[in-house]
Amino acid sequence: MPKFWGYVSNEEYAIGCTSTTVYVYDKEGKELAQMKNIKYGYTIRLSPKKNCFVVKSTGACFGVYSLDTLSLLKTVRYSHVDGGQDDGYCFSIDGNYFYNIERQRKSTNHAISIYDASNFKRIKMFLEEDKQTEPCYIEMDTDGQLYVLGFLRNENGIIDSGFISKMGDTGLEALYTIPVSEYEEYVSLKSFELFGFTDKKKELFSWEYPDVDTSKIENTIFTLAQLWEQYQSAS
Repeated sequence: MPKFWGYVSNEEYAIGCTSTTVYVYDKEGKELAQMKNIKYGYTIRLSPKKNCFVVKSTGACFGVYSLDTLSLLKTVRYSHVDGGQDDGYCFSIDGNYFYNIERQRKSTNHAISIYDASNFKRIKMFLEEDKQTEPCYIEMDTDGQLYVLGFLRNENGIIDSGFISKMGDTGLEALYTIPVSEYEEYVSLKSFELFGFTDKKKELFSWEYPDVDTSKIENTIFTLAQLWEQYQSAS
């Protein structure tokens, strides 16, 4: 089995990506498919409906793959900002919607898009004109509430603080600020989780931060809902 950048699994399948190839395995580890449809694909998200998955490319697109036919269904290009598109994304808990954090106007501008997961057409976009609020990771809890982790810029465009918030029909709400040092730690941990805690991700991180032990990084997993509750209770 290759060394994967991104890896996910459920009770039926395991899926890994190497940046150029997507591999699908059954629960016994037998290879079912290799697909070379997307470049710079490093992370994967499985639909709760268990019939498809998404591989996100840093090149401003994502591929939607069928687990029924083991083939690419479509490629969605969501921005002209090609490169650095490594932010978070998720499905709704019922699998009907797909949420993607995207660099839209330029590489330093983050927006949140909502897609209809039946056809992956964009329904709505938030924060595309906001130059100060920069979402980075998004999750939905088991009750269907969305949470967003990101950072805020000051008037000079410099990061001023992190934030954790809920997201409702009109955008971010119930936002709490986070000290920059704590925000950077949370973002690093969420990045590990998005990649599936793979050895290649650990190797890259250890090269960048040689003094940090990543051997038990999986034990630090937390949800954005837990993080929001932590800051909400401390406010």
